[in-house]
Amino acid sequence: MTFAFIVFFILLAMAVPIGYVMGFSSMVGLFSQGGLDFLEPVASRLHDGCSDYVLVAIPFFILIGEFLNRSGMTERLVDFCNKLIGHFQGGLSHVNILVSILFAGLTGTAVTDTVAVGGILIPAMKKEGYTSSYSAAVTATSSVIGPIIPPSVVMVLYGSILRLSIPALFAAAITPGLLCGASLLVISWFLSKRRNFPKYKKAPFRELWRATYRAVPLLFTGIVIVGSILFGITTVAAAAALGAFYVMLMGLLVYRTLSWKDIWESLLSTARMCGVVFLLIGAAAALGWYVTLSGAIDATSKLMVAISSNPWVILTLVDAFILIVCMFIDVIPAALILGPVLSPVMAKFGIDPIHFAMIMMLGLNIGNATPPMGMTLMTASRIAGIAYEQSWKDAFYFIIFEVFALLIVTYIPFLSLWLPGLLGWAA
Repeated sequence: MTFAFIVFFILLAMAVPIGYVMGFSSMVGLFSQGGLDFLEPVASRLHDGCSDYVLVAIPFFILIGEFLNRSGMTERLVDFCNKLIGHFQGGLSHVNILVSILFAGLTGTAVTDTVAVGGILIPAMKKEGYTSSYSAAVTATSSVIGPIIPPSVVMVLYGSILRLSIPALFAAAITPGLLCGASLLVISWFLSKRRNFPKYKKAPFRELWRATYRAVPLLFTGIVIVGSILFGITTVAAAAALGAFYVMLMGLLVYRTLSWKDIWESLLSTARMCGVVFLLIGAAAALGWYVTLSGAIDATSKLMVAISSNPWVILTLVDAFILIVCMFIDVIPAALILGPVLSPVMAKFGIDPIHFAMIMMLGLNIGNATPPMGMTLMTASRIAGIAYEQSWKDAFYFIIFEVFALLIVTYIPFLSLWLPGLLGWAA
């Protein structure tokens, strides 16, 4: 086991793509344990990891994000939020966070949120007197809500690899996602007051009604997708396909901002992204099989028991570990690597797998905005036209409050488990 993990970290340090790192290190580990006989089933493990029916939803969720980005429909969502809360001090900062919360119900990916929302709001915020670093920081840290509030690509992957109910995960994620958004609004309000950020004049009711009317078809997308899943009307894959078809029709026929060329380019981009995602899934399945055979789960469990038998102490340490890991590894591979190891160990401590999944989702996605390798912060900094390091200080204010939300979710399981129980998905 030790040799395989040495190979893993050497390849990671050499900047080898993470999918190849997982696949090659699992093959090295299996060969060291059982020779060629243990390598023969690797191909079937790769196939089995990608053959779960629920994974059909992933291309459609990615496609929804592509359609929204290329059609410019996000502008209507921004206009609605601006008319609703833009009159408060620091209005554009609050609008940025609220748009990310609403956008999360449409795409389920953080970087898509950063590009779509940041491309509109970062230039607008700079024009209104917000610093470039602050504009990038609030955009990046609010974008991590995207993979937390359903639908969520990483949640589908996590549920698939651990055989957890996707509707239960989606139901459980709503409250933690909203709590994370609320924590960002609190620090946004505080910083806006302290730095005397500008505010807009309150929109007349007629303008608010018009903006709402223009945004309703877009907001209905999230209701269609999430509602049909949570209430058992359709499967996750069918809901994702329905959502992609609905957004395409809106772009073509309702808003008329999506061309056939945009649709073709969206399909190509989705295919390229899915190639990467499914390589990661297959490699993670092979790595998970090796981790199980090697006894790493039992070893991790014994190590944690040696540290403390108190599950809350262990959860606090796991929170810190997840945040550190995701400073250096992207969310999807981190979830696929850590999930099969940590979730069974936490179950031995009496932690509900759905509750622990929410801890993982929050921790991993907060790490996605945390230096030195935060992808959303890098993306937002590029949009703002500043060096990545310039946005770190402002980002840390928001990250601290997100970590506070993570701790609340960690120590209060009810926040994650009440809605799945109410809807009958707890089992």
